[in-house]
Amino acid sequence: MSPHRGELHIVPDGGGFAEAGAALIAQACALAPGRAIIGLAGGSTPKPIYQALASPRFRAQIPWARTEFVLGDERFVAPDDPDANIQMIRTAMAGAPNPLLHPVPFAGMRVDQAAQAYEAQLQSLYGAKALDPARPFFDLCLLGMGDDGHTASLLPNQPSLLEERTRWAVPVTEGRPEARVTLTYPVLESARCVVFIVAGASKRAMLDAILSGADQTAPAARLHPHGRLIWLVDREAAGRWAASPALAKSVGIHPQN
Repeated sequence: MSPHRGELHIVPDGGGFAEAGAALIAQACALAPGRAIIGLAGGSTPKPIYQALASPRFRAQIPWARTEFVLGDERFVAPDDPDANIQMIRTAMAGAPNPLLHPVPFAGMRVDQAAQAYEAQLQSLYGAKALDPARPFFDLCLLGMGDDGHTASLLPNQPSLLEERTRWAVPVTEGRPEARVTLTYPVLESARCVVFIVAGASKRAMLDAILSGADQTAPAARLHPHGRLIWLVDREAAGRWAASPALAKSVGIHPQN
């Protein structure tokens, strides 16, 4: 049994996420020809990964001075707000040597202005206003997935989000209690490797539908990266997929042709 798309790597728990996720990021940084750009997911699932990056073992492996971190989405709240993804990431990476984080602008802006400003910031980081398929934006992009199949803040049943192919970042003003800014498919797909991290039994049904190919319309299922696609999931989310011995293999990142 193999996934409809991508590679499946199953870890037992949060500690497994920390080890596997941090190793994938370290490998991606090592393979980057120059500056490495890493996309970061919000929420609780990736927190152990960020803590592992700042631990003595992985801290020594990351070329911090040439690694920059970009958020896949953010709540439109102050950067020091407890609900802000950037605040969670900064706290988790507290032991790292001055990580180069790119927060979504906030002060004095409306959410649509923040999205425009973040897009301009990322285009400056990339060095162009148009993405080149031969030059991916991300060396690795870490993404979560909700039990409704959303990823970043690309939400189900919102065509204005899911069909956007021009803008890099857009405001999200419906479907969640608070406004958000999210990157769009073109940027998230511009990656040498996308790693979905999925944990918990509540995600099992949606993950199974996507891995089996039964659901190809959920936001997470609609993402088609230029490079590798890896599903890093725990046993609770994996469900029946955890019983396949063919999936008991390590996952690494290899240079793209």
